[in-house]
Amino acid sequence: MRAIGKNIIVSKQEAQTTTSGGIIFTDNSRATMARVIAVGDEVTNVTVGENLIINWGAANPVKLEEETNFIIHIDNVFAVV
Repeated sequence: MRAIGKNIIVSKQEAQTTTSGGIIFTDNSRATMARVIAVGDEVTNVTVGENLIINWGAANPVKLEEETNFIIHIDNVFAVV
């Protein structure tokens, strides 16, 4: 699967309590990270393999070969972790 335009394909990662940069999530703010699988040709500040904090409400699930990934527009990315 290949992303086009300003879209990103991500997979859902397990909830984490801290990030590699030292950000600590409390019980009320634990975030489920998104790992970048593919980026569209108009996305310049996100690369494959990075972890993101995204607006999961804007993510569109796509099931392909028994695996569910999500397509999201770059405007719904809050942070690269």
